[in-house]
Amino acid sequence: MGSYESLPPGLSFTTPSMRIEPGDAASLIRIGGYTHPLFTDPTYAAGTPFARSPLPGEAVLLAMGGLVEQSGRFDETVVALLGFDQVRFLAAAFPGDTLHAVVEVTGREMRPSGRRGEVSMVWRCRNERGETLCEATARMLFRVD
Repeated sequence: MGSYESLPPGLSFTTPSMRIEPGDAASLIRIGGYTHPLFTDPTYAAGTPFARSPLPGEAVLLAMGGLVEQSGRFDETVVALLGFDQVRFLAAAFPGDTLHAVVEVTGREMRPSGRRGEVSMVWRCRNERGETLCEATARMLFRVD
């Protein structure tokens, strides 16, 4: 379990991993409402530099958020995800890839009330080959007890 107090700047941890099965990718594409043939037409995707259909970047960001939550580093003191800054998609993810995230706490700031604290973290989503696919700075709000 984790709380504001247990997430000092400089702390780094790795999340569990998850394999993106083809059915998972299809569900994310359908639920997200993606209609571009890059994501929906294997023949079209075969003619692109990817040579196959990648996952939409936002699907990778969603999966990374779930992995961070599964890390066990957060507890009931988390109030909200406040936002993402500097989101960058660096390489494509594909069905069949196994993803994990590396999280680095970069800052902490107590709110004036002293009852809430904001934690800034860089989240890096990597595949099984160690390639960084997505990087984002996340800001989360915690209750301070």
